[in-house]
Amino acid sequence: MKKILQNSIKVIAIFVWLILSVNVNGQEKLNRKGDNRAFKDKVFVGGALGFGFGSNSTRVEVSPTFGYSVSDDIIVGLGLTYNYYRYKDYYYNLDNGELTDHKTNIYGASIWARYFLTKIGIPFIENTFLHAEVEPLIFQNNFLVVPKSQGDYTNGYGDYFIKEKNQVTLTGVFLGGGLKQMLGGRSYMYIEVLWNFNEDLYSPYSNPRIRIGIAAGI
Repeated sequence: MKKILQNSIKVIAIFVWLILSVNVNGQEKLNRKGDNRAFKDKVFVGGALGFGFGSNSTRVEVSPTFGYSVSDDIIVGLGLTYNYYRYKDYYYNLDNGELTDHKTNIYGASIWARYFLTKIGIPFIENTFLHAEVEPLIFQNNFLVVPKSQGDYTNGYGDYFIKEKNQVTLTGVFLGGGLKQMLGGRSYMYIEVLWNFNEDLYSPYSNPRIRIGIAAGI
């Protein structure tokens, strides 16, 4: 897994290097003419809110983002994320048959780059973008996975647990693209489809990951 993660990060590094290289000439010309935009005109804030409610589950996501416009078609940025998951009656006590809810808090941060295909010259294509992101996450759980012989609880999927607080860390490595819809001024809504190249048992997102959000200039 470590090798996969290292290779995935290399892919993203190459991706970012390529999109920056593609824009070097254009950016140099812009610099010679003089880029008079103030710092605040290059900064974007935004993010996404997610809610999911089912008969046995609840999910809440809050993911603010902060971006900086390197050029007209490249934005790099940072993000924060918080997820809360609750699954009703997830754990079955092997001794007394009682059911217990599964609750998880997930915290994380991300670094990302977004390249807009504005120079293609085709109306539809110029509203699309490529996206690369690395997102480390920390899970806080109340139940720990153990071998069957040590388990006090099961979940019906062949997994066994003991009741013990624990913490799991993992890193998502995402590549994909999306489509933006301008809302006025420098603000836009976007939808993107991302693929996690470092997915594992604890990954909170299924492939592909679909995300809808808003970015607004300040």
